[in-house]
Amino acid sequence: MTRLLGLEIAAREVRVARGERSFGALRLTALERRPLASPAALPEVLGELAQTRADVVLTALPAASATHRFLTLPFRDRGRLARTAPLELLGQLPLDPAGLAVACEPLGPAPGGSAVLAAAVRRDELEAHGALLAGAGLAPARVDLAPLPAWNLLPATRDDQALVVADGGESALALRRGGRLAGLRPLGASAREPAALASEVRWSLAALGGAPATVVVAGADAGQVLARALAAATGARVVPLAEVAPHVLGCGTDEIAACAVAAGLVAGAGRATREGLALGGTEPAGHGSLRRAAALAGLALTLGALDVGLAHHRLARRDAALVRALAAEAAAALPGARLVAPRAQLEAAAAAATRRAARLGGETGPLEVLRELSARVPPALRLDLDELAVERDSVLLHGRAESFDAVDALRRALSASPLLADVTAGETRTTVDGRGVEFRLRAARKPALGASS
Repeated sequence: MTRLLGLEIAAREVRVARGERSFGALRLTALERRPLASPAALPEVLGELAQTRADVVLTALPAASATHRFLTLPFRDRGRLARTAPLELLGQLPLDPAGLAVACEPLGPAPGGSAVLAAAVRRDELEAHGALLAGAGLAPARVDLAPLPAWNLLPATRDDQALVVADGGESALALRRGGRLAGLRPLGASAREPAALASEVRWSLAALGGAPATVVVAGADAGQVLARALAAATGARVVPLAEVAPHVLGCGTDEIAACAVAAGLVAGAGRATREGLALGGTEPAGHGSLRRAAALAGLALTLGALDVGLAHHRLARRDAALVRALAAEAAAALPGARLVAPRAQLEAAAAAATRRAARLGGETGPLEVLRELSARVPPALRLDLDELAVERDSVLLHGRAESFDAVDALRRALSASPLLADVTAGETRTTVDGRGVEFRLRAARKPALGASS
């Protein structure tokens, strides 16, 4: 029989879960909360816990301690994912990689490859946490990232679910879509202000693609007031963890909610595929990324510089191609004319043609529509367009922007155009990498002055 001990160290208490694993079966045997009068009392509390021998100690760091990204990599081999994900993450962080410990967890297949969760924590913080426990005789076999282990308490399902762990100033939100982890966010609002926390959960879920049908609430500050606030803010069915956790029997509702992460650490040890992200510990690291992070840091910086150079080269080639295409179009539209400034000459000819068409009751041409679109887009707005279609009756823009506010600013700017009407945004959602917003804007073309409708 193997005795397991799950520990979560909070600001005012230590949350404890105990379990036993025998012949492949795991059983949670107890949950408890040890109060801390002050941070100085922590070593004494840990020493008391160490008196009851545990074969395996599991612990977690709060989500706010880590910087994470959801990545999509173009292959599915776990070894390649483990080698590449740390490089990709380090290349995105404006931090010195030498002081970071990196871990990653493949989440499953994704269009074009595999989805991976990668996270980085400060190495000194991770080592200090492990040393504190080891000094009390509780060397951790695994240091996880909260609140992810709490998912191990929930039944396996392919339904979309959100998990809100309300814990003072260290609350967190996690999201599953199709049974797979799809979002993680530390929450800045205090759980002691239910309305503010519920509001942050609402817009966080909106940024992650919308609220799911079910929100499970756990944590030391989970209560009826917060549950009602979450239900009102998200429109989802809000259920306490104790109602849906099949592993925890014979424990009070408050203990189950408060000890969700500690209990999930123990429950996950009995699963073939456990939810979580191993940041460190003494058990073998299946991901192989913690030890490699420092060695790969220099290579990450080199690859980053190379990527910048390649991007500059691609942009230069694209600019040259656009200049050639513009000159070719101007030559075709203005036969016999001496081309000095093709773009300016083409725009002047298009404006003159538009004025003539308006006087004769004709329709506004595509070039004038494109010119109007270019003039209406705010200069500070950064867009990456995949599709721009000017049809007889409508205009379609499909691409990516920095935020939902940027999409709304673009919609308002185009709505002010005298050439467009009924500008609407549809299929607006967060991009797969979480760094932008994908959008589709449609607008009806207004008939030119004097044209028949």
